[in-house]
Amino acid sequence: MSDLTDALGLNAETDYARRPPVRWSQPWSSGVVRSLTALGALLVGFLLSAGVSVGRQQAAEQGARKSELIALIDARQARADALAEQLERLRGRVDAAQAAAVNPAVPALRTRLAAVEAATGLTALTGPGVQLTLSDGTGTCPAARPEDCRIQDVDLQMAANTLFALGAEGIAVNGERMIATTAIRSAGSAVLVNYRVLTSPYVVAAVGNAPALDQGVRVSALWDDFEIWRDVYGLGISLEQADEVVLPAFSGSVRVPTAADAPGSAP
Repeated sequence: MSDLTDALGLNAETDYARRPPVRWSQPWSSGVVRSLTALGALLVGFLLSAGVSVGRQQAAEQGARKSELIALIDARQARADALAEQLERLRGRVDAAQAAAVNPAVPALRTRLAAVEAATGLTALTGPGVQLTLSDGTGTCPAARPEDCRIQDVDLQMAANTLFALGAEGIAVNGERMIATTAIRSAGSAVLVNYRVLTSPYVVAAVGNAPALDQGVRVSALWDDFEIWRDVYGLGISLEQADEVVLPAFSGSVRVPTAADAPGSAP
C-alpha cells in the first residue's frame, strides 16, 4: 500500500483523512438575497400605501357628495315649507275677500266652491273611516336586496288605489293629503308624497264607509301580498276602523299650466 501511494504521489495522512460533509449553499449570495427581499418589501409597502390613500380619498369624496345632497334636500324642504305657509296666507286673504263681497250670488258661489274644494282635497275632511299602517321590516334583512325589507312607493300607490277603489272619499299619507296631481315616488331609500319626504311607519288614513273599507282591504290583493311579505321580509301591516278620521287640506300648489276648459263647456 505504501509503495502504491508512493507511486501515485499520494500522502496517506492527508489524502485519506475523513473530510467534513459539504453544506448546501444558496445559488445566490446572502447579500443579494437580502437586497432583493428588502426591495420587494419596499415595493409591497408602496403599493399598499397607495391603495389605502386612494381608498381614503374616494371615501372622503363620497362623504362630501352625500353631505351636499343632504344639505340640498334640507334646503328644498325648507323652501317647500315656506311656500306652503305663503300659500296658506294667500288663501286666508282670498277667504277674507270672499266674505267681504256683497254680491247676492256670492253665497251660492261659495257653497259650490266649498263642495268643489272638498271633492278635490283643498279643504280639511273629517268623518268615519280606516287607518292602514305599513311599516319597514326590523332587524337584519334576509333578502339579497335591502329595499325588499322597506316600504316602497309602489306599496303606498297600491294601498291608495285599493282604498279609492273601495269608495274612500279622501286619503292622506302621514298627513299628506292626496289629490288628483299627487305623486308618490321614491328617491333613493326615501319615499316622497307630494314631494315631501316621509318615513316609516306610513299611516294611510281614509274617510268613507268604515266597515266596507275594512272588509274590502282585508280581502284585497294588497292584504294577501303583505301577509306573505310579513313572513318573508318582516314588513308590517295593520288596519283599524275609526269613528273620526281627520284629513288635512292639501297644502301644495294646484296650478295646472297646460290644462284649460274646452270651448263650449258648461259653466
